[in-house]
Amino acid sequence: MKHRKLAFRYGLKTAIVGVGVMLASASPVMSSTDKVSQCNALAGVVNQAQAFMPVFESSLQTFIDDAEQVETLDDIKMAASDYVTAVDELVINLDTLAIELETVQLEDSQLIDYRSQYITLMEGLSGTLSDASDAMRIMQDVESEVDLPVKIEESQQLTNDAIQRMQDLSNQEATLISETNAYCGATGQ
Repeated sequence: MKHRKLAFRYGLKTAIVGVGVMLASASPVMSSTDKVSQCNALAGVVNQAQAFMPVFESSLQTFIDDAEQVETLDDIKMAASDYVTAVDELVINLDTLAIELETVQLEDSQLIDYRSQYITLMEGLSGTLSDASDAMRIMQDVESEVDLPVKIEESQQLTNDAIQRMQDLSNQEATLISETNAYCGATGQ
């Protein structure tokens, strides 16, 4: 029986977390093929994140590189705009992934629960990243250099709050992965 690997990476640079789950095993209630199939179906949708995460990470690195070289207010606004665009695209991808997770056909009650938890996690990540985007939008919309100190402070506080929530979600994700690994009989990555 071929097993699929479940992988997902997300978040701000300081909170991007790698996730790997090898899904397979037998169940005393249903045939091992059914359980493996359902584990693989869940993994198949979550694996879609592998397509959009490298694009986001590349965009984020471009923002970081640009932000390190800002000299003028226009440079700050352009870097902020690049960040907002990258994060907003990731939010759309996470929202789409959550919707697609809802469509995964599962019969196993434990896998249904894990799917629900993944959906909740995706929705939490999406909301947190939207907040991070809004924080950076403050910098994108700053009108003058005189306003910068106040706007930087405001943006930084909102960003710090988003990072803390992202770290909390990362901890929830680690627990969910561990539980899914154990249930699906993963023995390693």
